[in-house]
Amino acid sequence: MKSRIKSTKSWEQHMPQRPKRLRSSGYYSNNTNPYKKRIVIIIWLILAILLGQSIFQIQYLKLEKLELINNKDLTQEEIEEFFEDKLTATRFFVFKNSNYFLFDTQPVEKELIETFNLDQASVTKVWPDKIQIDVVEKISHFIWAKDDTLYLLDAKGALNRQIQARDDKYLIIEDFRNTRPTGDYIFSSDEIEIINQIYLEWMDKIADKEKLTRIVISDNWSLIELHTETGFYVKLDSSESIKKQINNLNQILVAGNITGVDIDYIDVRFGDKVYFK
Repeated sequence: MKSRIKSTKSWEQHMPQRPKRLRSSGYYSNNTNPYKKRIVIIIWLILAILLGQSIFQIQYLKLEKLELINNKDLTQEEIEEFFEDKLTATRFFVFKNSNYFLFDTQPVEKELIETFNLDQASVTKVWPDKIQIDVVEKISHFIWAKDDTLYLLDAKGALNRQIQARDDKYLIIEDFRNTRPTGDYIFSSDEIEIINQIYLEWMDKIADKEKLTRIVISDNWSLIELHTETGFYVKLDSSESIKKQINNLNQILVAGNITGVDIDYIDVRFGDKVYFK
């Protein structure tokens, strides 16, 4: 008998088998779990965003104070206007850029230099709510007035930047030429040389007696008007010796025969003959 039995368990295959338990929940778990996971992830993301917003939008860390240092012509009002859009912008769609940790100073420095034509600009965040702006401005010598707009000029006649109001510390050049200059340089080298010479001669010989406030030019450079603080103006011809004309004016003022309130203008364009009205 034993030789006929190949396996001690071969008879088991003919026995009735216990039915296997079906995992009825498998279908639902495989299909519903991904959706549940997504919902849970979305909820956690929303909570994380709200938590981050509550941290980054805390009033204590809101940049509100602007401190401008080492400025000469650049005003606090111009800086506040410049930073207004920068601080109210949003980052990552929900966070305000005015937060101490979110505000990026590097692109602002570059834009400051370009907007106000500065030599250098440094923007520093000061804990917890202040921005310090340290600027190095280009040196200006004149204000160029043309068509109701004002620009700062350097000694070579190059544009520095536009300004909103006149400043008494700069000599104003009122330009009534028919054409408006293009490019960075408003005057040719010869023209700016004339303006600089007038300014220097006046400062050397006349400034202690009368203040020069503005130079009026037109297409006719043979007639330049030098306006004074007292009210009268001087007619000058740039094609003649400027030094000699200013010397003649100085002699008239030193003599004391006239006062500014008595005359409208002094004409020094005709050599030793000086006319006034």
